[in-house]
Amino acid sequence: MRRMSLVGLLLVTPLAAAAQESDPPRTPWGDPDLNGHWEYRSTTPLQRPEELAGKAVLTPAEEAEYLTRRHAAIGRERDLQLNADWWQPGGLTDGRTSLIVDPPDGRLPQRTPAGAERARTLGIASRLRSADGPEDRERYERCIMGRTVPLLAVSPNRLAQIFQTPDYVAILHEQNSDLRIIPLDGRPPLEGTIRQWQGSSRARWEGDTLVVETAGFNGAWTIQGSGPNARYVERIRLSDADTLHYEFTADDAESFAGPWTVMFPITRAIGPVFENACHEGNYSMPLILRGARAQERERP
Repeated sequence: MRRMSLVGLLLVTPLAAAAQESDPPRTPWGDPDLNGHWEYRSTTPLQRPEELAGKAVLTPAEEAEYLTRRHAAIGRERDLQLNADWWQPGGLTDGRTSLIVDPPDGRLPQRTPAGAERARTLGIASRLRSADGPEDRERYERCIMGRTVPLLAVSPNRLAQIFQTPDYVAILHEQNSDLRIIPLDGRPPLEGTIRQWQGSSRARWEGDTLVVETAGFNGAWTIQGSGPNARYVERIRLSDADTLHYEFTADDAESFAGPWTVMFPITRAIGPVFENACHEGNYSMPLILRGARAQERERP
């Protein structure tokens, strides 16, 4: 299967999933039962590395060699007492070389000038270098929210718990203790000037697939250059009793030349979800800002 083309993989996987879970377990009110603890963990990069252009899936031997290099890079040049073991990087997703499945080259569409500017000024790398004030720092570092809307399987603390009722689905993420409470009752999304860090999410069932649409972001953060008017459509369904098929499509004409789609499996896990004590004992923020002010005083 690892030697199949990505097109073949995408065609076969949904059919196989449908055959395996044609009648998924259901809640007392009849919806597919997604309740429980789930983990989304992968070392597959978001974009296909340029050196792997044209190669959507690695052979087992190629995957092993790639993971050896990748895992070594994660912990390179770190103090032994500040190692990266907590990252738990995992393996590749189905041997794939990118989480992006569309465009077919596994790369983000070309950014617009506005998207490129956002990626430069609001991206993680830029935020880690800026220290004019706390607002300059990345949202995850400031304990405001994790990288959970939409899900990306390339972050730490990738355990989540799903709760369902007839009118809501709630997703509690271990990462930054993020909680998404998503209405299923058909209410319209928030509109106008009401914009939020996590946007406004509304869900519906299309057959046995949970579809979540999110828009209305506050523009204070970005995913690869996305803007406040980005719209994400997530699709979640049971592939089998212990696996969720997860995908999202990002549509943001102000930032990219076209939409792009990410897909990966989410596996059932053992709970509980632990508290992510982000601010407790966090001395980094005042020290970073104090150090930046000291550097400013030393400049001629």
